[in-house]
Amino acid sequence: MAVKCAFGTWLLMVTVLLGWGGITSLGGSCLALPCLVYLPMIMFFLVFLFGHQIMGDTPSVWVDKLCIHQTDPDLKAEQIASLAVFVARSQRMLILWDDTYFERLWCNLELATRARYGGAEKVEVLPLWLAPWLLTSILLDLLSVTIFEVMEHVFPNWSAAWIEKTTDFAEAIFGERQYFVAVFCIWMMSCIVYLPTSIPCFFSFRMKLRNHQLMLDQMADFDVKNAKCTLPADREPIEEQVRELFKDRDDLDDQEAMATNDVDVRLQRFIGVNSSSDPLQSFNAYVRGTLRDFVVAQIGDELFVPWRTCLIAFLPMIFYSSVNVLGCDNGPCETSFKLQGFSSVSQYMVANGAAWMLCLSLAFPLTYPILLRMLKFVFSFGDGVPQHVAAFLCCPLAFIYNYICGSLICASLLSLVVQYSVKKLLVFVVILVILTAQSMWLFSGRIQRRNEMSCRCVQRKAYEAIDGRDGQLHMSHDVSLL
Repeated sequence: MAVKCAFGTWLLMVTVLLGWGGITSLGGSCLALPCLVYLPMIMFFLVFLFGHQIMGDTPSVWVDKLCIHQTDPDLKAEQIASLAVFVARSQRMLILWDDTYFERLWCNLELATRARYGGAEKVEVLPLWLAPWLLTSILLDLLSVTIFEVMEHVFPNWSAAWIEKTTDFAEAIFGERQYFVAVFCIWMMSCIVYLPTSIPCFFSFRMKLRNHQLMLDQMADFDVKNAKCTLPADREPIEEQVRELFKDRDDLDDQEAMATNDVDVRLQRFIGVNSSSDPLQSFNAYVRGTLRDFVVAQIGDELFVPWRTCLIAFLPMIFYSSVNVLGCDNGPCETSFKLQGFSSVSQYMVANGAAWMLCLSLAFPLTYPILLRMLKFVFSFGDGVPQHVAAFLCCPLAFIYNYICGSLICASLLSLVVQYSVKKLLVFVVILVILTAQSMWLFSGRIQRRNEMSCRCVQRKAYEAIDGRDGQLHMSHDVSLL
């Protein structure tokens, strides 16, 4: 919702500014950055933080600490016994994970209940470090955009003005005019805007790497007996409830349904779990195996970051690309297109706009998975001072690699448009194919079990009830939130 509102604000401002002064009116204008970057980003943060208060239809949330009586023992026991009804009637379970989640016995009880009456496919894991990490990345990118714009004002129209000088320099080295080399060098020079902000990325990415790995390790080593309980008196009834949920039920088969008021609850069979063992051990095996496999398939391993998330992290730069294109490198559009060798303003804007779109799709998102892999490699040798120094250096290197990929895209595309030839077309296509393959490899890092156990043995079932009067389907919209 925040992203949509931000783009809506951006589109409105683009329409107003271009409708007011025309397509070339923003060349060198000081209005472009605040209107096309800062205003949409303000809208993004407002909706991100307060959007739930303006949404008309928000989901109902069932939270154990608030919804189960905490002081009346009789009511508490009755509501614990009815936990299956609350969980089963919920459309999904949202686990807000932190490093203490699997140490809390109450959370384990609700997880066991959900496993019995809903299965892993209705469990969603949201690590609590994800939002701070993403917001930190967005704010750092906004700072980089600001540095970029300051450079444009300190050196007006520098990228267009330096094309001719860089081309002459390349000619002196290679013996012929190299427009490709000139554009490549100029684009690489602009990566300096990310050097000041790349160092703070170390802390957010180090946190992501450690916490994600910790979550998977906790699931792999899970033991319900190690879970803690605030009130010692609660431990025995909670563990007994887990035993009841995971004990072998010979009187039930996979298709048998248990009716709870107006909802049908399908009981799950835990394939691959030894039914003759202690039920608590069966629950441990479920968390270590089926649930962990499903979580990895859902959010990936510690090195995986979704392409969409990486793109959102560069949201300020996405908006700034329109400032760079419509602002004609902060110079008069009639001058900028000639300095860069284009035949018209429209050709100049279309070519630069296409180059930005390809860079934002194939180059910028690479930064984060590349950085995570570099950090993991460095810290595989230890956690001492040399490793931390090397990890700090990895941060600017990851952004430099991003700009190398972006420079290849821009240089090949713009040189193709300015000086078309079959050879340059072939170079452009080869670069696109290589970068596309690289992106597909980096962003397909979710581990899938060969037998797809978590997807086969746990069927997605909507809890629906037939209203006898009108025959309509009704689905619970409650969410069990841990």
